[in-house]
Amino acid sequence: MNRAIRQSLLIGLLIILGSLQWRLWFGESSLPELWHKQARLADMLQTQEALTERNRRLLAEVDDLKTGLGTVEALARLDLGMIGPNETFYQVIEDAQTEQITPNTLTAPQTMSGNPEPNPSASSAGSGQGAAATAVNPVTSAH
Repeated sequence: MNRAIRQSLLIGLLIILGSLQWRLWFGESSLPELWHKQARLADMLQTQEALTERNRRLLAEVDDLKTGLGTVEALARLDLGMIGPNETFYQVIEDAQTEQITPNTLTAPQTMSGNPEPNPSASSAGSGQGAAATAVNPVTSAH
């Protein structure tokens, strides 16, 4: 009988060990679920760090807007195209055709007379048609 008791105890221990292993790998709080939750936690912490840094930058920008005029002026220049007094604005036009560029484009409209003279920029562009050109149009601030 002693042998039968040992066998039943051994079988009972194997069943308990098997059920614990089942819970460890496939149960409600298994190791794969734990690993998945740890990965989600790491992603959330990284997102939180990025948002904290963003909030810090926004608070610094709010402080700059409240205290200094330099940030307001920079935003006005960037967003609204502000030109200050005694400043000259240069607009660079890339990939413009040479026929489109005339020296009096922004200063005064040209009028046609009885005998118009040829435009020097249009007549010198004969062989260079289709080539990219760069034009700079200065506009002086009228403040």
